[in-house]
Amino acid sequence: MQRIGILLCLFLLGFVYGQDDLNYNSLDPSYYKYMKLYNKTSDKDIKKLIKNLDEAHKKTGLFLGVSGGYFANDVTSNDEGNYLLAYGAKFGYQTFLPSLFEGIFLPNYVGRRIYVQYIGTVGKEKPLGKLDFSSIFLNGDMMIDVPVFNGFAAGMILGIGLGSMTYNYNANSEFGVMVNAGFGITFFSHNRLELELKLVTNKDIDWMGALFMAGYQYVF
Repeated sequence: MQRIGILLCLFLLGFVYGQDDLNYNSLDPSYYKYMKLYNKTSDKDIKKLIKNLDEAHKKTGLFLGVSGGYFANDVTSNDEGNYLLAYGAKFGYQTFLPSLFEGIFLPNYVGRRIYVQYIGTVGKEKPLGKLDFSSIFLNGDMMIDVPVFNGFAAGMILGIGLGSMTYNYNANSEFGVMVNAGFGITFFSHNRLELELKLVTNKDIDWMGALFMAGYQYVF
């Protein structure tokens, strides 16, 4: 009886262990190119890679975002009246999947996005005229997402943008350059909260504004 009990325990342990093995016959063929790209051969490493790829797919797609904050019209000025209420919206595409030429980008950890963003302000009437800011930029960002726990990740944002803007007391649009850095939190894969600092300058780099923005975006 004792021998039968031992054999039964060994069978159950083998069954549980077998349940944890990968079934390569039913594995989605799209995973194989990534297994080759990252040179993953053990079941443990392959399962971890597949988990990251599945999560990266959820975070990849078209997105729509809104934001709000404050705009400093001239960061070199001490005039407190230079601060304006700012608002914005953006639409674009992001991916956390690596391309076959970018083996250094780990799936689910490093993302890229390109988007069009509009930012406007609530103008103020001043002795020199109406102080205002309005812009539309084409932006590209790199995002780093470090998983914290299931469904949640946090990381940094770095990006640059080019576009058209009106600023200061000038009603004529001018070419502008934007650089941004920030912190983002992804939750439940499709949702993202961000805090960003955006610096904006004109083509002559003789004026610089700053945007302090908090935003939300949803990935479809």
